[in-house]
Amino acid sequence: MERLRIKTPGDFISLMGHSLGYWPKESLVCVALDGRRIGGTLRVNLPSEQVDTARYVDRIVRYIANDREATGVVFGIFTHAPWNPGDPRPYEAVMERLTGELSQQEVILRDGWLVGEDTFTNYLRMTTDPVTTYPLDGIAGSQLNAELVFRGSSIAADPGFHVPVLAQRDIHEEIIKHCGRIEAMSPSAAIVKARTLWGSLLDSTELPSDDEAAELLADFKFVSVRDRLIGDIPGLNEKLGDLLLAQTNRAPHWHRVDRATDLLLHLYSRADKTDAAPVLTSLGVIQWWEGRGSRAHECFQRALEADPDYRLAQLSDQMLDAGIVAPWAMDRNAAYQPPMNRSPRIEGLGME
Repeated sequence: MERLRIKTPGDFISLMGHSLGYWPKESLVCVALDGRRIGGTLRVNLPSEQVDTARYVDRIVRYIANDREATGVVFGIFTHAPWNPGDPRPYEAVMERLTGELSQQEVILRDGWLVGEDTFTNYLRMTTDPVTTYPLDGIAGSQLNAELVFRGSSIAADPGFHVPVLAQRDIHEEIIKHCGRIEAMSPSAAIVKARTLWGSLLDSTELPSDDEAAELLADFKFVSVRDRLIGDIPGLNEKLGDLLLAQTNRAPHWHRVDRATDLLLHLYSRADKTDAAPVLTSLGVIQWWEGRGSRAHECFQRALEADPDYRLAQLSDQMLDAGIVAPWAMDRNAAYQPPMNRSPRIEGLGME
C-alpha cells in the first residue's frame, strides 16, 4: 500500500481539513495515532463557559477509546479568538483534563496547535519564551496538502451541504401519479419494485431519467419503502435495523454510499416542498454514518424546513443533539474515508 508521509505541523493541520472535508471553525479537532499511522478524526465544538468540562472531555475520550489501537492523539484548536504571548493558553483546563483522562487509557497527547485566523502556534510550547507563530497560508504549500489535492481532495470553507440549484422541469405531477400507483400496490410488491430500480441505479454510473427520478421520489415518501432503500445503500446483507443504525460487524461498501449520495443529491435537485424531506433526511443519515455531524444536522434541518412534521428528521436530529455517534464512524476499520484517501496509508511524524 502506498504511503503518504507527514513531516511538518502544516501537514497535520492540512490533514485535519482534508479528513473533515472543510475548514473547522471554533472547533477542537483530534486525530488518533497508532504508532506512526493515522487513525480517525474527531471534531467537536469548542466548549462554552457553561459547559460541564468533565462531560465534555468524557465524550472525547469515549470516542478515542473506541479505537483500541490508538496510542496517541494530536489536536488542533481552531478559533478566531485573539491570543497574545503571556496570556493564559485558551481552554487550558479542558486540555489538561483531556491529557489526564487519555493517559488513563494509555493514550498520549503527542502534539497540538492553536490555529487562528492567519497563524498557528504549537499549543504545548505556548508557555515558553519566545513563542513562535507560523503563517497559516503556508500549509497550502505543504507536501501532504499538495498530494491530497492532486488526488482530488479539497477543503471547503465551511461544513455546509452545497447543492447546485438547476433550472429543471417540474416533475411534481409525475411524483403524485407514482404515489397513486404505489398506494394501489401491496407493501411487499412496492418495496420489491423500488429496490429493483434503486439497485440498478446504485450499480450504474448514469443519472436517473425524469420518470425514474419521479418514481424514486415517490418511493421515498413511503416510510417502509424509504427505510428499505436506505438500508440497501451500504451493500450488506444484514438486518435492516442494524444497517440504519450503523451497527454491523462489517464495514459498508463506501464507494456504494458515495454513489447513493450523488443520486440523492440529484433527486433533491428535482424535488419540491415536502417531496424533498425524505431525500434530505436520507442524505442526513448518510452523513451521520460518515461521522459528519454538522452536515447531518444541516440536512435534517433542511428536511424540517420542507416538512416541519417529518418524523425521521425530528428523531435523527434529536439523536445528534444527544451526542450519539454512528458505530461505523467510531471503528477505524469501518469508518468512512474520502475516495482519495482510501488507497494510500498516511504515516510518519517527522515533527522535530
